[in-house]
Amino acid sequence: MGALVPWQWLASPALHPLSRCCAAEIQQALLALLAGEAFLADRPWSEIWWGRMHLDLASGWQLEIAIERDQLGALQWAQAPDGLDWVYGCQRDDWTLGPDSRIVEPVALLQPEQRQQLERLLRGAICWPAPLFSGEPMILASLVEAMDKRGRSTRSRQRDRGIAF
Repeated sequence: MGALVPWQWLASPALHPLSRCCAAEIQQALLALLAGEAFLADRPWSEIWWGRMHLDLASGWQLEIAIERDQLGALQWAQAPDGLDWVYGCQRDDWTLGPDSRIVEPVALLQPEQRQQLERLLRGAICWPAPLFSGEPMILASLVEAMDKRGRSTRSRQRDRGIAF
């Protein structure tokens, strides 16, 4: 058998375990998100001016979408529930064109109205729970109240007296 040419690569059984998910699959996950699928973001849009927003969808998809100058950018990374991933630039419209091939990107596959709806949705995203110790005044005040005059906590006084806990 001769050498494989690029359009035969996907047909090769040896490459199936190395396959990535495709932009069309991610587009379907984005459409489910727009249809109301639950998700959490790693941080609010207001904290990102230029960076990435990581999303965990209820279906198991994980997505990282670029935020560029306070506007929705391209999808940078995705992982399907079955563990297959997708990275920006990994999928082209026609690999035989070499450098003239265009990157296939899931957010760009959405209609303009859908992109606007996605941006509005992400601007109001609910984020992962905040850490227990965030340095907020109420938490700090309760910690200060737990300290005695010598700057030692109640637990350290109990430990000095030999009280087990």
